[in-house]
Amino acid sequence: MIEPISGIITLPILSLLIGATLLSPVLVAIARGIKNPRVMGVYVILVLGYALWESIRAAALSEQFSVQFGQSTGSIIFADGLTFFFTSIILGIGLASAIYSMGYVKQRIAEFYALLLVMVLGMVGVFFSGDFVTFFIFWEVMSISSYLLVAFNYREWEAVEASLKYLIMSSTGSAAILFGLSLLYGLTGTLEFDGLSRILSMQDMRFELWNLAALVLIVGGLGVNIAMSPFHYWLPDAHPAAPSPISAMLSGVVIKTGVFAMIRVFTLLYPASAYGWGGGLMALAILTMTIGNLLASLQSDIKRLLAFSSIANIGYIVLGLSIGTPLALAGALLHVLNHAIAKSLLFLSAGSLIESSGTRNLDELSGIGRRMPLSATTYSIGAFSLAGIPGLNSFVSEYTIILAAFSAGYFVPGAVMLLNVIVGALYHLRVVQILFLKPETEKSAQSRETGLLLLFPTLVLAALCVIIGVYASPFLSAVFRLSGIPA
Repeated sequence: MIEPISGIITLPILSLLIGATLLSPVLVAIARGIKNPRVMGVYVILVLGYALWESIRAAALSEQFSVQFGQSTGSIIFADGLTFFFTSIILGIGLASAIYSMGYVKQRIAEFYALLLVMVLGMVGVFFSGDFVTFFIFWEVMSISSYLLVAFNYREWEAVEASLKYLIMSSTGSAAILFGLSLLYGLTGTLEFDGLSRILSMQDMRFELWNLAALVLIVGGLGVNIAMSPFHYWLPDAHPAAPSPISAMLSGVVIKTGVFAMIRVFTLLYPASAYGWGGGLMALAILTMTIGNLLASLQSDIKRLLAFSSIANIGYIVLGLSIGTPLALAGALLHVLNHAIAKSLLFLSAGSLIESSGTRNLDELSGIGRRMPLSATTYSIGAFSLAGIPGLNSFVSEYTIILAAFSAGYFVPGAVMLLNVIVGALYHLRVVQILFLKPETEKSAQSRETGLLLLFPTLVLAALCVIIGVYASPFLSAVFRLSGIPA
């Protein structure tokens, strides 16, 4: 562990986001005053673009540091390769969603962008946390802004109901995490990751009842956030009800924040070699992917189908974590990236189709590919990716996790994931067939291709699906390097 530096020093990414967020109410007021709310959109795009540049630069340089803010609070900011890996993903998807929203959001535009910036700040803050106090503060910042964005179209009952369900489930998860942290603090007297790692590695702590209870509570609370079965019920309502760029954020990156936290908990505090949680987590992963894919295959609402697909893909990622070999962990982390890109692409492309046609029903979207060829094509690339088609990004990570399972002797979990990927391919390809090969309906026949602001982010994300699929080796090597996994 790097020795923490006392006092406040310049942290380009986090300080930029905090400063930009604190300044946003002033800019919202200015945007209202000049009656040009899209000024706030330009501001957020510039902030996220610069922050993304800084994150990629730090990742390329393999920067690592720890900063302590005041001896009295003990609050620590810690950053390593894993921090910048996740931060770059969040900022990249956030930037794509912000650009897309310039052509998508029609009402309360300035307020929308202010909340989007707060959401991104919360997620990035979680990644930079070196102790559970800092972690929990930023976790709640992310959660509260997410509730508000899900309910952004508050005049629609679906959005209000979904947000309320999200609020109840997420608050329950947060309460479980907080209770687990209270137990940890009572046992150890610290909430710093470094201190907890040293104390919990002691032999007598491994079998302490309250320590094991803390593990169950923290992982259970995180399981709610990532929609791991049996805590997945909120996600299929919340993600479709949100505006499409927020659906992309929720499915693409918000649930990955919980994955990051799980990695920190399992690697720093509760390693599988000492606590033996691999088997239980593997069972939950299999349950999660199976339920997600089976329910996705039954959906007629395109956004609900994508939401259930996200549950299934969380199962793939968690399976990689539960196997625990270097290859499996690399596959899981690469799938965090690949799923973020492909699922954000799908939600943004679906948003364009829905915006033009006025429907989320797959039967009514029949044949819309003839009227909106670019949006339907970008959707198809995302669908082909998650279907595991070779040459696209998700094939690489899905194949890596399955190969890791078989290589480690986990033949049944590997076979179950392979079957799940096949089921996923069937319903994703069914949607593509509906969009292009089925007869047009009244709503699809009246649809027209969207403008450049909605198309540009989807074209970039589609290109990334192809680039990572064709040139996977550099990205897999970067995952090994940034995460510290031995190759």
